[in-house]
Amino acid sequence: MNYYLLRQDMDIPDRWVLGAVRHVDNWLFRDPPVEFMEPGSYSVDVHFPGRQVDFSLAGYADVPVLSEKACDALCGLAEVDEPYRNVVFQRVEVVGAVSENNYFVMTIETQVDCIDQVQSSFERFASNDPVRPDLDGRYRVFTNLIIDSQRIGGHHIFRLSDYLRAIIVSEVVKERLEMAGVIGAKFDLVSSDAGTVF
Repeated sequence: MNYYLLRQDMDIPDRWVLGAVRHVDNWLFRDPPVEFMEPGSYSVDVHFPGRQVDFSLAGYADVPVLSEKACDALCGLAEVDEPYRNVVFQRVEVVGAVSENNYFVMTIETQVDCIDQVQSSFERFASNDPVRPDLDGRYRVFTNLIIDSQRIGGHHIFRLSDYLRAIIVSEVVKERLEMAGVIGAKFDLVSSDAGTVF
């Protein structure tokens, strides 16, 4: 099965851009503690008004925000349907936009160590980095990101444990979102030597 890096499609003309989720440390959406996975509701501002889309990465921490249509497309996957598994959708109010659509923050709990370090090309933070010396040894940027699909273990939606900004989805997820006509998502293949820049 193929796997893809899930991004927001910034090539859509005049699409909206969402700001950070209000009144919460947005980094917690990338690496949520257990107590963070409680039902709740949030609000997010429209940073740049424009065309409403079904998938966005909001604010400084790139928090995934999905329309109800996108969420519905993922129903039936164990990660979504079974409690305490992997993916939690929590209602978010989009402040500054008039819409009949409902939107949800997507919190992804599962992290998988599956970066193919041999085939990938990347830079790491150094101990003398002028901005983030505390990240010494961690991945800074990928010029070619490739994952080892043999180490995924059947997951359909997850983050890379050593590079939490990356959201990886299976071909099943990609097809479901495309068949539902979801607008705003972009899929870059990362399970072959094609790789992707990230």
